[in-house]
Amino acid sequence: MEMRGLKAHLGRTDRPVARELLEQRLAARGVRLIESGSERPDVVLAGEVVFSVRIDGLEDQQRGIPILPEAELHELLLTAEPGDGERFVDHEALAAGSAARVLDLLREADWAAFRPQRDLRPLREALSGLESSGGITEVHRFATDQLLARGARLRHPHAHPIYEEGGRVVDFALSPCGRYLATGRWGDEAEAGILQVWELATGRAVNEIVVDGGIGWWGQRDAVQWSADGSRLALGFCTNQVGVWDPFGQNANPCGYADVTDGGSEGAIFAVSPDGRRAFISTRTSGTEVMGCIAALDRGQVVYADQFDLVGGERPELLREPIPAELRHRLGASKPGRGGEPDECRWSFGRVRWSRDGSRLMGEQGSTACAVDLPGGRMRWLVRTSAEMPLAWSPDDRFVAAVGEGELIVLDAETGDQVGESVEQGPGMPHWGVRDGAARLAVVLEGGGGVDVHDEGGRRFHLDIDTTEQLGEHSGDQRPWAWEPSGEHGACLTGDDRVEVWSLGEEPALVRSLDVPEESTAVLWGADGVLVVLGAHALRFVRARNGEVLGDFVFDQAPEEDSRLEEEGTYLGDWFQEDSFPLDDSTWATIAEPAVGAAARLVIAPEERREELDAVLAWTVDRRFAWPVRWGELDIVPDFEAAEEALES
Repeated sequence: MEMRGLKAHLGRTDRPVARELLEQRLAARGVRLIESGSERPDVVLAGEVVFSVRIDGLEDQQRGIPILPEAELHELLLTAEPGDGERFVDHEALAAGSAARVLDLLREADWAAFRPQRDLRPLREALSGLESSGGITEVHRFATDQLLARGARLRHPHAHPIYEEGGRVVDFALSPCGRYLATGRWGDEAEAGILQVWELATGRAVNEIVVDGGIGWWGQRDAVQWSADGSRLALGFCTNQVGVWDPFGQNANPCGYADVTDGGSEGAIFAVSPDGRRAFISTRTSGTEVMGCIAALDRGQVVYADQFDLVGGERPELLREPIPAELRHRLGASKPGRGGEPDECRWSFGRVRWSRDGSRLMGEQGSTACAVDLPGGRMRWLVRTSAEMPLAWSPDDRFVAAVGEGELIVLDAETGDQVGESVEQGPGMPHWGVRDGAARLAVVLEGGGGVDVHDEGGRRFHLDIDTTEQLGEHSGDQRPWAWEPSGEHGACLTGDDRVEVWSLGEEPALVRSLDVPEESTAVLWGADGVLVVLGAHALRFVRARNGEVLGDFVFDQAPEEDSRLEEEGTYLGDWFQEDSFPLDDSTWATIAEPAVGAAARLVIAPEERREELDAVLAWTVDRRFAWPVRWGELDIVPDFEAAEEALES
């Protein structure tokens, strides 16, 4: 975050570093500190974010003012300000050079001009190639030194709210570009959840944000949704609220959030808009027939209770268009009229998505599919299907598929009209893909019966796979099939803890069989041929073509608490706090929080475990990119006393 010129309120700080020193460093960074309540701040530093209980003093949170936790404030003050150079280094020269030539280029480069989003990936790819051909050399160590000097942060994958477990993976979603995975984890007894963003190319966590009130709802899908451009991440959180965060940001609070549902013990049903600034949220509303509202998610808090006409923040937009007569008849009365009054006809989405062009909502309630025009909420079409499994909407918004009563039916998502004739199809879960602009549909069959694949042109074939029985008909975290983004390949979970990768060209063929963690329930296919395999407490990143494991993690299987070197939350010097993670079932290791500056290399761990740390730790840059720790030097110390001495030296 660029701080120069901002007005900031400095909240209550807990770490030993003197408040006077914090104020001096903030002033040196060009920040003007103001008293709380005196004027509107641009940012709140070391502020509190609370959703799970209603307390006073949350005005800044409710106004959507960015709030940074104390650790993130310290990260800002312990790292150098970004430079303003013009050009870093020629990417083509990086890719073509020898280790000696690339080292010369990097020594001559203007590192003040280094821009992670432009320069890090080409630099990392060049150094990866040099490692493959000649091992790790001085060029890797030099580049690492430069990144650490500019604020690279050491991270581990076992993030969790302090004093609570991280919990199971409740929901997840790939970014539109396929390069990032967002996971929401929440413990059974935890008051907060943890949002983590993972880079697929490295299989490492690059950002985490603690979310008070937890993330998602067990067994419910779509609690994690990316905006169409990947710049915003919408979460269902604190049971039934909806908010939007910057997935690569430092803020603990969302840009905006809405509390508009009936407040029941279930997650909100919502769809984020393509630009990530609004969401349709399903809720009961009086005087409308399409239930729900569209709430702003970029202007702080929105509170709305229709039955009491209670409004806080910007009033949500209701979908006031009545349901057309033909569709009312098809839908049927939700409540018969009495005493000559007309029947009451209402529609509520059970699952919903916002079309990529922003023109309509599409979704279903059970086996009934529906599309609603925006703005206004006029119901465009409604079709009752015979589906026995959840309906599947194609990623390009063209089709919806229904499997039931021995047949497959495809509807045009624009009109609701049936596309072609129905075809015979056994019961199973449908999954859409696209190849060369043409739709493809894979149906994972019940009872381990394999996969049927249908092409838009009418071609059909069967894959003989011992498929998993966890198809996703009852649980949101079950995703047994993943299409390669190009549509040329597919990956399927089996019943014996494997993923089979198939080539689906003219002659379908098994390409590779990969072992996966026990009780895996989902497979995703991201960019650059990386598969993501998830279970409730497991996450693995693996290359589809050669089986290379990029990252492999098991959550909440920690050693006994009494085997920690120090209690959770212990301070390391004046600026840092301990951040411990498991190396195995009996051993803890610890880094600092935030692990930047003098702490960027520091690890408390047994020296003989040094080689294992590369599989767990990574330096992260710009909260978007991971950098291997094997390319630099870690300072391994045996205990807290040695760690504090290292930080003071």
